[in-house]
Amino acid sequence: MKEAAKTYTIGDWLNIWFEVYAIPEYAANTVSLYLNSRKRVQKNFPDIENTELQAFLPVQFQAVMNKLAEKFSKSTIRHVKTLYNMAYDKAIDNQLCEFNPIKKTIVPKNASEKIVTALTQEEQRKFELAAKELPVKDRFILMTLLLTGMRPGELRHLKWSEWKKEERVLKISRSKTDAGVREIPVIPEVALMLTHLRAWVRDVGKKPYIFGGEMPLRQDHLRNICIKAGNIAEIRHVTPHMLRHTFATRMVDKKAEIKSLSMILGHKKPEFTLKRYVSPDHEQLYSQMMLLSHVGKVE
Repeated sequence: MKEAAKTYTIGDWLNIWFEVYAIPEYAANTVSLYLNSRKRVQKNFPDIENTELQAFLPVQFQAVMNKLAEKFSKSTIRHVKTLYNMAYDKAIDNQLCEFNPIKKTIVPKNASEKIVTALTQEEQRKFELAAKELPVKDRFILMTLLLTGMRPGELRHLKWSEWKKEERVLKISRSKTDAGVREIPVIPEVALMLTHLRAWVRDVGKKPYIFGGEMPLRQDHLRNICIKAGNIAEIRHVTPHMLRHTFATRMVDKKAEIKSLSMILGHKKPEFTLKRYVSPDHEQLYSQMMLLSHVGKVE
C-alpha cells in the first residue's frame, strides 16, 4: 500500500522555508524583517500556524490583513503578505499544495502610510553639531550615512576590503536588492574620515568591518547614537533611515541629476527615488511659491 503523503501545517512549512530558503538566500536584515512579520501574525492570529497548507483560504488571509490594518502601516502589511506569498509559492514547487491563497489578496486601503521624512536643513545643522559631542567613531558613522546615502544595513556590514581608496569608491557588496549592489563615490570628507579610522586598525584581518571591528556594527548601537545626537540637538526623534532620506533630499536641493542619485542610492527606478526619498521642507516650498511673486523683481 502506498504511504500517504505528509501533510504540513502553515507553521511547519514556515519553519522549513526559513531554514532552507530564506536564511541562505536573503540578507540578515531581510530575514529579520520576515521573522518579525511572522511574529505579528502569530501574536494576533495564533490559530493560523496550526492550519494545514491545503486548507487555508484567501478569505482567511484577507481577514488577517484587514485586521492588521487597524494598527499597522501598509508597508508592514505588505511584508506580511510577501512572506506568506513566497512561502506558498515554494510549497507549490514542492507539491505540498496546489493553490496559493495569498496571491489575489489586497493590502487594505484604510491602512496608514508609514512615511519617513528627511531632516530639514536647520535640523541637519543642529544634528551635525550635536554629533561632534559623541565619540569620534560614532560621529563618523552618522556623517558617513549623511554623506553617502547608503542603507543603515549596508553601513553596518561595510568592510575595509570594500573601500577602494585609489578609485575613490565604496563597494556595497551586501544589500537588500540586486540594484543595491553598487559602488558609491567617496567625497573627500568621507575619505578623510575613513583614513582616520584606518590608522587605528593594526590588523584588518582580525577587524575587517570598518565601523564594527571584529563583527558588523550592532544595529542597536547605530539606532542609539542617532537618538542620542537627536536628543542633544533637541530635535525630533531621529532614526538611521532618516539620514538616508536626508542625503537624498539635500542632493535634490543641490540640483543633483535624479538618475545618478537613484543609482547612488541603489534604486532600480528614478521615480521611486523621487516618490519615497525626497522630502521638501518649508523653505523649499516657500521658494517655489515665490516664483509667482513680483516683490523685489524688476519688470
